Amino acid sequence: MSFVGAYVKKPHLLLSVVLLLAVVGLVGFFKIPVNLFPDSERPQIAVVTVWPGASAGDVAGDVSRVIEKELKTIELVRRVTSTANDEVSVVTAEFEYEKGLDSAATDVSNSLNKIRPLLPAEIRPFQVYKVSSATPAVLTLAVTPKPGSHLDLAQVRRLAENPIKERLLRLPNVENVEVFGGYQSVVQVELDPNRLQAFRLSPGQVVEALTTWNRNTPEGLVLAQGSQILLKSQGEFVRPEEVANIVVSAAPGPPVYLRDVARVHLGIQERLSAFHGNGRPAIGINIQRALSGYALPTIESVLGDLPKLQQQYPGLEFTVADTQGELIQTSVSNMVDALRDAIIMTVIVIFLFLADTRGMLLAGVSIPFTYLITFAFMWLFGFEFDMVTLTGVILGVGMLLDDAIVVLENIERHYHKLGKDITEAVVGGTQEVMLAILSGTYATVVVLVPIIWIGGFVQTVLRPLSLTLSIALIASYLVSVTILPILAPFILRLGGRMERWRWELALDRFVQGKILHPIQEFFVRTVGVALRYKWAFIVPAVLLLAFSSRKVVPLIGRDLMPPMDTGIFRVTFESYPNTSLEQTEALLTTAEEAIWRQSGVTMTSSTLGSEPGVLSFGSGRNPQQAFITVHLVNRFQRKETMWAIEGKVLAELQKIPGIRFPAVFDYGATPLSTIRSTVDVMISGPDPVVLDGLRKQVQQRLMTAGGITSVVPTWTLDRVEYRFLPDPERLAIYGVNAATVAAQVGGQVRGVPATLFRVPNQDSFAVWVQTEAARRDTPGRLETLPIMTPRGPVPLANLGRIATATVPTLYTHQNITPTVDLLGYRNVRAVTHINANVDKAMAGLTLPPGYSITEEGERKTMDEAFSSLMAALLLGLVLLYFSLIPAFKSFLHPLTIMVAIPLGMIGATWSMLIVGKHQCMPAFMGMILLAGIVVKNSILLIDFIEEARGRGDSLHDALTGSVRVRTRPILMTAVGTAVGMLPIALQWAIGLERLSPLAVVAIGGLMVSTFLTLIYVPVFYDLFENAKNWITGGRSAVPASGEAPAE
Repeated sequence: MSFVGAYVKKPHLLLSVVLLLAVVGLVGFFKIPVNLFPDSERPQIAVVTVWPGASAGDVAGDVSRVIEKELKTIELVRRVTSTANDEVSVVTAEFEYEKGLDSAATDVSNSLNKIRPLLPAEIRPFQVYKVSSATPAVLTLAVTPKPGSHLDLAQVRRLAENPIKERLLRLPNVENVEVFGGYQSVVQVELDPNRLQAFRLSPGQVVEALTTWNRNTPEGLVLAQGSQILLKSQGEFVRPEEVANIVVSAAPGPPVYLRDVARVHLGIQERLSAFHGNGRPAIGINIQRALSGYALPTIESVLGDLPKLQQQYPGLEFTVADTQGELIQTSVSNMVDALRDAIIMTVIVIFLFLADTRGMLLAGVSIPFTYLITFAFMWLFGFEFDMVTLTGVILGVGMLLDDAIVVLENIERHYHKLGKDITEAVVGGTQEVMLAILSGTYATVVVLVPIIWIGGFVQTVLRPLSLTLSIALIASYLVSVTILPILAPFILRLGGRMERWRWELALDRFVQGKILHPIQEFFVRTVGVALRYKWAFIVPAVLLLAFSSRKVVPLIGRDLMPPMDTGIFRVTFESYPNTSLEQTEALLTTAEEAIWRQSGVTMTSSTLGSEPGVLSFGSGRNPQQAFITVHLVNRFQRKETMWAIEGKVLAELQKIPGIRFPAVFDYGATPLSTIRSTVDVMISGPDPVVLDGLRKQVQQRLMTAGGITSVVPTWTLDRVEYRFLPDPERLAIYGVNAATVAAQVGGQVRGVPATLFRVPNQDSFAVWVQTEAARRDTPGRLETLPIMTPRGPVPLANLGRIATATVPTLYTHQNITPTVDLLGYRNVRAVTHINANVDKAMAGLTLPPGYSITEEGERKTMDEAFSSLMAALLLGLVLLYFSLIPAFKSFLHPLTIMVAIPLGMIGATWSMLIVGKHQCMPAFMGMILLAGIVVKNSILLIDFIEEARGRGDSLHDALTGSVRVRTRPILMTAVGTAVGMLPIALQWAIGLERLSPLAVVAIGGLMVSTFLTLIYVPVFYDLFENAKNWITGGRSAVPASGEAPAE
């Protein structure tokens, strides 16, 4: 008994295994986590260092540069970048994919410990953060006082940072909670310089007094009669008003209280950041998932608790200002609907070709089994449902039925034409083709294999698709040669007979007679002509292929990843340097009003500036920089595209006085967060003045480059800075040094956190000592600040003078070198077309010695990605060739089979041009997949030709006969596969714009290749046979005239 006969007659073991996998797959379908895209970010570690009172230039030179030099020596570091603002340094080390995030964090921490003695003693402890795809918030809540509430935003922030944050952290799936928005509470001690001078006190003495008084000191244990009780000196402040009552000085004379020289009150620290939620000032709360976690469970956990949180804090209003949840849920739901539609359309196409209800039912039964087995392995292997894996699932719909159709047709042939009973027909029909369809499945899978191990960004993004599709194809093959034969005897005999019903026969006559037969005869006649005039057919095909690759490919352009209309876009702009936060916030409000006037806006989340260590809200921004995230209704619910709305918003922002460098760009405008914009022209060199001059020239040139909507520099050299220039002679006269004066000036202007005010069950906040604002707001008033010297207090003007200087708005470095970047944003134009315009605009620019310009945008990563994809394609073709050699026992005919691949590339290229898609990573992946699909048609033809020649048919009869017999199954599988891909090509899901080029390439290439294969595979088979005969001294089996040999 044959192998197939054994399990067809005794199917219990096989069925139990398949049903078990199906059950696991059903459970897995509901358990597999959901995401939008695979995590593709390279490991990054951010080091945040705070140096109180330091200028941005000092931070860049004395802190950032030292850290950069050390981090650059770590193994597998890709690049090190830094941003320096006043008091804050942010240095980010980006690593190759091979470096684990935990390993990178450990190496960075060890490096920082080595260089700590080289850094200023005043810096605060390093803050080291792992930056990954889990760093951006999955949900942003805006918390505001309700109308009529007694709460202000400072009180709201205290609640948000303490009980609310603690409650959210206790929720399942929540990894971290970050709070942002300024309004940080302090006990404000506003010194009066005149009063200090009158009592001959310095700000330092006030700070010392606060530090001394605000202390709880354990005094020891009191032991008595078998007990021990701790004695503690209780000096900590309990209420803010107690701070004003401490004694600052007691000798000589009556005591001087703090209230005598300062105004003490509960206030807020000078704001350098702000947050708006849905157009209103608020406190922002960002919810972060774990690196190994997923967005939706985290979001659902928080939103589920939100009503209870609202009930607990009736004076607060919680609203959602930003979320990934709606996009992920809508996208995945659309994808599942697209999968359903793809299955239905494919089954209908198969029925039209088969005209057999029971055959269609049997073929259709293989789909749920195949997918359930696929889901089972996806769950067991730790896959997720996202745009990439679900695209693989949908792509496989039409391909999955190929094997089932071949098996079904052969079973019917054994039953109807060979006269076997149903069991023998099932066993014989399956046994006959199971190795042949294994070759076809293997051929498709083998071209996908290189993607799995190609490395880099390409592997990270496309590996899930390759694996998912490979698993589905293997599962399809196994179901076709096992479950289908087991079920065939029962399903095919539904109704008590295997003969088709009358209406099925009528449909078959129509399809065969009116559609398929004319197509078959057309191709048979065409092949006859092509065999007669081979070069008249070959030369135009070669010329068309050359024209397509040399002219059409540059015309369609190239992207790394295509833009997608997710309904989310970002807005950035700056106010002019030295603009106060309050004035910039007013501009932000005006900008938000312009945004909310657009149709379809549902929510906005806006930030000004940044706060040290709060990375999820952005880092390295100064108080003049705004960042807004805008959500629209999804594209199925609005008439305008997102890019049209972006253009309107940009036009509105350009009209607002006080705003400069506005930019509007898509959410996910670049595939990686480390690629800051489509075009990133980086100028490097040592001198900020020269860099700014080059920046102006490059910015003007980029504005003339077509396709760029806006150009934003990372910094400009136009911020005014006051500098105190001490006079050495005067310092000597008064007996002080520059460091002493600087410390006193800094203590009065910037202020000093003298001590902490502890609040039960809450984070402590600072007691901040600072000269009152009205005495330090102009250079003239700064010069009156009292400075304590051995000769008594003197005005600052007696010790030097205050000058002004122009400095960069911030300092940026890459790989230790000072840089300024010009970020160019686009809408939907191809990256290569924009880069060509940029190159043209930059032509003729001369650089001083020691300065360079490099492109750090998508171009660099795109070149790396396409090099990897080309290597994967070539390796896949090599593997395909060698896998076909043993199947056909020939080194020549695998080349004949692979003729279909360049024919498919012609169709793929022209389909992108016609539909308006750019060549990109998904499109290239479509070409790789196409190579595996189209060879199946060639295999069917070559297999028939070899079989016919083995029966003794002439080569001419074998070639034309292959076309006549194989046209129907080739068209059926090709059309079925193409129809299954239509939902992706037509972008039936939110975000599918990013992957639709894959389906466009596959459909266009498959349909063109299908028709051309039926002509060119016989032609090349004959050409190769003639060449072989000529080499071996034989003669052509087809006469030169092309006529069939005489009988």
